[in-house]
Amino acid sequence: MKKKILFFVWLVVSHSALSCDVCGCGAFNSTHGLGTLAQGNRTSIGLNYQYRLYKSRHPKLFGEGMEHSTDYFQRLDVLGQVRVSKRWQLQLSVPITFNKHVADDTTSQKNGLGDPVLMVNYFLFNRQDSLQTRLFRWIVGVGVKSPVGKFTRPNDVDLYLYPGTGTFDALFQNSFFFQKKRWSLLQTAQYLLRGENRYRYIPGSLFSTSLFGQYKFRTWGIYTGAQYSWSGVDYLNRKAIPGSPTQGSILTGIIGASVQFNSWVIQGNIHIPAAQNLGDGNSSQKTACSISLNYFFN
Repeated sequence: MKKKILFFVWLVVSHSALSCDVCGCGAFNSTHGLGTLAQGNRTSIGLNYQYRLYKSRHPKLFGEGMEHSTDYFQRLDVLGQVRVSKRWQLQLSVPITFNKHVADDTTSQKNGLGDPVLMVNYFLFNRQDSLQTRLFRWIVGVGVKSPVGKFTRPNDVDLYLYPGTGTFDALFQNSFFFQKKRWSLLQTAQYLLRGENRYRYIPGSLFSTSLFGQYKFRTWGIYTGAQYSWSGVDYLNRKAIPGSPTQGSILTGIIGASVQFNSWVIQGNIHIPAAQNLGDGNSSQKTACSISLNYFFN
């Protein structure tokens, strides 16, 4: 029975050739530009939209030749953050996902509410000079991702299309922000430690780090940088799935712009793959972009 379950898991990830968690690893920060993060100490609400497209190819399980597929991942996050004191901040992200898998002879689609994330952030440093030309901010945070979104058994052929994982996950993050006159620099890092769902399945843990630089004009700015994301091996019944196709990594360059109008900030960016190894080399990211709108209360 165990071998049969492992075969079906291998069948799922090989058939889909997806690395959904890898491509979504930067969902918490890669969609944010310096236009928003520069004001990360303020209370705000916002919307964040992401779009990612992947192409996959792998040998057919039965017969000769190759199978091809295209995967579309769309995600809309409802965001909120509240500054509760001088050094403490709460952040909430509630995702809604629209995922689609198109193969040579089948099409699958799963939409719905995903797993929300609640973060508690602490400002180690948040200093600005009297002329407001120089700013340094260092924030650390911990959070939890709750199993609200619908999920499925690990032998479901649409496993990676479902909006939830069924696991409680711990999130750790760290960010540095430095601004001098019109120039800004931001470095972020995040680690998502996965839990186990009721089917004794543990998705691979995630790590992401990024570095951005921005030049700001009067009411708008442009930024560029790079992001590296990594996904670990999956587990079933507390045992690693050999050669887990969900393992992988990707390095992307990011170009974006932000515009501020009074208390509103709108921004967008695109990801350009520089190097990647997703789904045992069978899957590759072709397109990734995002746009967000945020309102700041103070």
